[in-house]
Amino acid sequence: MNPSSRRSRRARFPSLLLGVCSLLLASSATVADAAEMMFGPHDIETLFYIAKSDNRDRVDYGMRLDGMCRPVGEDAVFPYWRNLEHTPVTRHALGFLARMAYGVSYQETARTTSSGADHGLRLKQVDRTIWVTTSRAADGRCTALVRSNIGGVENAELLSIYVKLGGPLSVDYVDVKGRDLATGQALFERMKH
Repeated sequence: MNPSSRRSRRARFPSLLLGVCSLLLASSATVADAAEMMFGPHDIETLFYIAKSDNRDRVDYGMRLDGMCRPVGEDAVFPYWRNLEHTPVTRHALGFLARMAYGVSYQETARTTSSGADHGLRLKQVDRTIWVTTSRAADGRCTALVRSNIGGVENAELLSIYVKLGGPLSVDYVDVKGRDLATGQALFERMKH
């Protein structure tokens, strides 16, 4: 996968939205029964996240990294549930229905260096390539820059996705939020259905 040779296509969100609705119906039992998510010393807890309008809980995407800030395993990027509605905040693995809506369909490390990597992925319900570039910061910690096409800007930093629910089984719109890496300007792309 080469980011410059691959043209990003507009996201197809209807199936993501159905998945979100399925998740809403199943999430309370799934989260209550799931074990707390654990992270290693070099892992990145949140690359980006998907939030929804019915509460503050969200699905975060983390990344497993080794001591050289390179992806670990074939499933280095993974989604998990971050429960922000209760104190203390908890982090849990996703259940089956949640993985259908929020899972990663494809990922691969395209290039590695002595202190990082370029890693491409696609979510199961979003037809849009997401690139993660990892590197070592001056303080020795692993960092990541997440990029995708947002509102026609090819090389934009992806920050979050927001789903505005219209009812128990409907979605009003989906907002993709980020930043133009060339100008620093905030980017916003709304998809309605």
